[in-house]
Amino acid sequence: MAQQRRRREREPVLDDGYWFDEDLRIVEHLGGSRKVDVYLCHSVPLKTLVTCKVLRPEYRIDFSSLQAVLDEGDILLRLRHPNVVEGYGVELEDHPRIVMEHLEGETITSAFFSGNYQAFNLGDAVNVARDVASALTYVHEQGYLHLDVKPSNVMYHNGHATLFDFSVAEEYSPDETLRNDAGTTEYMAPEQTYRREVGYYTDVFGVGVLLYRLLSGGELPYELIEVDDEDEEGDGKTKRQLDYDIAPLHPSIHNPQVSQDLGDVALTAVSGEISEQYATPQEFADALLLAAEDLLA
Repeated sequence: MAQQRRRREREPVLDDGYWFDEDLRIVEHLGGSRKVDVYLCHSVPLKTLVTCKVLRPEYRIDFSSLQAVLDEGDILLRLRHPNVVEGYGVELEDHPRIVMEHLEGETITSAFFSGNYQAFNLGDAVNVARDVASALTYVHEQGYLHLDVKPSNVMYHNGHATLFDFSVAEEYSPDETLRNDAGTTEYMAPEQTYRREVGYYTDVFGVGVLLYRLLSGGELPYELIEVDDEDEEGDGKTKRQLDYDIAPLHPSIHNPQVSQDLGDVALTAVSGEISEQYATPQEFADALLLAAEDLLA
């Protein structure tokens, strides 16, 4: 218990101007999460600004956290696609960190879901979904599932969307069985929520929820509910999850400008039944292009 309490004590963020080494200097603290801080840095050898995802000091002795940094860094170094963040390096000494491309712009969360529902027209929404689907198609071809597609993991700049944050990504091939309940509740497919077998369709569900929300003015396709749950010791508790038993409304109910065909694509992408879902992000992108031809002309 004492060790757990110490881990929760957040140490101060590093100061602007701090040098990780002779090649990398902090320009600004951008934010972070429970385990990591994100910094804007200047790379001397690259002669440009980069983003550094740095493990917080209180987790440096935690093996699983160090392994997560190494795993995500290794994935990013293998990926090269215009709609996927580029990784430049990973370092475990002193301040375990991933050095990656600095993405200009705002996350979809900041650009749209902060309340600025007029920020994107329907054509913009379709293009964002197509960009993310393109990123996922490539990621899947490289042998990974992202498993956490959501607005805060997509950067938007000058009409271009880039997928980032591979912290829960997993190696995957269709001939193996993978179960993973990582992800974010509002964007998790049923197979993630119930820890069933995941696949390419799992990432399609995530981008489907993103598209549905962009089309419908921010509405989620499924309601969030509280359900009873038991931990490994059998103790009762509650958790939040999507209510997959109630079918989503057509996006045009929320936004009359959405065509029947375009809304149908979003509904298929978020289907709770894998047999009714798009099997791959490419299949989703093809259907989206066909349904939105008039918007993209």
